[in-house]
Amino acid sequence: MNKRITQSALVLSLSAALLSACSHQATQTQTQTSFASLTLVNEDSVFLPESQLIYWELSSAHTPVDIYRAASPSTASMTKIADDVTGNSYRLTDVNDTRQYYYVQPEGSEGQWVAERLLPLEGGHNFRDLGGYKTENGRSVKWGRLYRSGTMVGLTEQDYEYLGALDIRVICDFRSREELAHEPTDWSSFAGDAQYLTGDYSMREMMSGDDALNFASIRSADDAKEVFAGFYRTGPYVFKEQYRKMFQELAAGNAPLAFNCSAGKDRTGMAAALVLTALGVPRDTVVADYALTEKVAHHDERPTQEEDQNAPHSGFTQMPAEIRAVFMGSDPIFIQAMFSELEKNHGSTMAYIQKELGVSQDDLARIRALYLTNQS
Repeated sequence: MNKRITQSALVLSLSAALLSACSHQATQTQTQTSFASLTLVNEDSVFLPESQLIYWELSSAHTPVDIYRAASPSTASMTKIADDVTGNSYRLTDVNDTRQYYYVQPEGSEGQWVAERLLPLEGGHNFRDLGGYKTENGRSVKWGRLYRSGTMVGLTEQDYEYLGALDIRVICDFRSREELAHEPTDWSSFAGDAQYLTGDYSMREMMSGDDALNFASIRSADDAKEVFAGFYRTGPYVFKEQYRKMFQELAAGNAPLAFNCSAGKDRTGMAAALVLTALGVPRDTVVADYALTEKVAHHDERPTQEEDQNAPHSGFTQMPAEIRAVFMGSDPIFIQAMFSELEKNHGSTMAYIQKELGVSQDDLARIRALYLTNQS
């Protein structure tokens, strides 16, 4: 009799422990909410001038979030500005000239950082932070370490002051001799101690050589797309030495690092795609970053051919508008053409990075350790 009671008690005890463990596990599973997306955008309207909107998608749509603000992506210095926010967006109306980082934390779960990707510069052109992008294994690119940009010739004194606070250590300028002479970068005004790396080549010679773009064959926008896709197929080889130097600096930990060309979308777009790929960012995210130029860069605000006839790219302004739009845009088909060519020639983009740019497995491990974080 006592033996049966003891056995029954043991069964009940084990059942209770099992139920408790399952309940605890279920509770943990229920409270772990993840982000499908998190974005910060600028809004400038008559009713809400200079406001910003944070919007998100969560795996559990009804989970409330707390929102914090900080001058840098550090939980040690952040201040709560809103709690128990329901829905999927929050408007920031007290925006100032200083770029801020925001930490959005779902109830019972880890939060994620978000910031304005386009730097708030008066005379900047397509100057963006590559931070915040998620990798395929759930890590994130660190904010404030990698920047991409177009020409910096229009930067103002206030811009120099803003950029000076970023402590940029290396600037990789992919432009040609003609472009450097026509629009020199006064990098010493905001990064006096930085390395300023350039390549010694001629854009005019490149455009007139045996491998030049066949502009004479262009009769329509479709012709322009095919010609421009050819530029992207050859670009990683034409600019291989510049990209190799950039990766060497990244592997050595010389950052924050900024890289740029004139428009900040072609030579720079290819470089950004290679860096993000090396870090393990998914292809669709890489392509979206490339395409972002059309939304944030205003090429039509730069001097026209009539105003600047000596510009290295002044010939583009003589083209019909529909053809010029192709070369000024950032259609995903172009960066996809680059990827397709690298995969055809090397099996994968990563194989090109390792073989052609000399990035070893140890280099790759260092780059990921330096520029990725487990904290979202």
